[in-house]
Amino acid sequence: MRRSTVLAVAAATVSLVALVGCDGDPAPAASSTASPGATTPEAAPTSAPTATPTPAPTAVATPAPAATAVATTAGGVIDPEAALALAERTPYAATQDFTSDGGPISAVVKARVNLNGPIRSGRLAESMSVGGEDMMGGANDGPSVVVTDDGTTYIRNGSSWRTSPLGNRIADYHGYAKSLLALGPSARKGMEDCEGTPCYHLSGTVDLEQMKAVEPEQYMILKGKSVESFQLDQWIDAQGRTVRYDKKTELRGIQMRTYGTFRDFGPVEKVDPPR
Repeated sequence: MRRSTVLAVAAATVSLVALVGCDGDPAPAASSTASPGATTPEAAPTSAPTATPTPAPTAVATPAPAATAVATTAGGVIDPEAALALAERTPYAATQDFTSDGGPISAVVKARVNLNGPIRSGRLAESMSVGGEDMMGGANDGPSVVVTDDGTTYIRNGSSWRTSPLGNRIADYHGYAKSLLALGPSARKGMEDCEGTPCYHLSGTVDLEQMKAVEPEQYMILKGKSVESFQLDQWIDAQGRTVRYDKKTELRGIQMRTYGTFRDFGPVEKVDPPR
């Protein structure tokens, strides 16, 4: 393969990597202290004091912690549509570990991303090699892409940062899963184990036009190279979050594959511009 062709495919590979895929207290008792200066009447015959019964302690119910909503049947089988509906209402953060390879090219992206919110944001670090040769020039000492909470994308060039005109580079993995469900029953492969997490496997051949809304930058790249479809496998958990992802595309006669995992799920995290 000529070096120019390798570098062209290498550039496409970088783009093909998913850059960024209740309590209460009882009321106080009333005071029984007499007002100062009150007069005491003449002593009158008194009856034996009547014992005031001590009220039984009132049990205060401590609310149980709210259970995390999941979308499973009585048999523990994940309902993928119900699971995706749950994830749609609950933005979350996740750690992403992705690899993209094909021919002599290999690229790795490690990221912490916020997904399913009004704006997908996060910080990504990437490394890339062609035929074992480092293409990053040894400059990969931290995040190379930052997408902030307002949607602005920054790319590092050496030691400095610049804003990117390409827009958000984090894929909408939720949208990809919905595209697979739209393929019908054939895309439903059933329950599988994802390193100890029960997952539902979705798989199918996705038309390139379905990528346009969920990953516009990749859509434009592949459209320009006459790609018409790609093979996608995706595993979601009972909360509709993507746990595994595997996409295969043929690019200029080379089989390209982008695959990886999401882990360490948690609440959405603030992402500030790089300094």
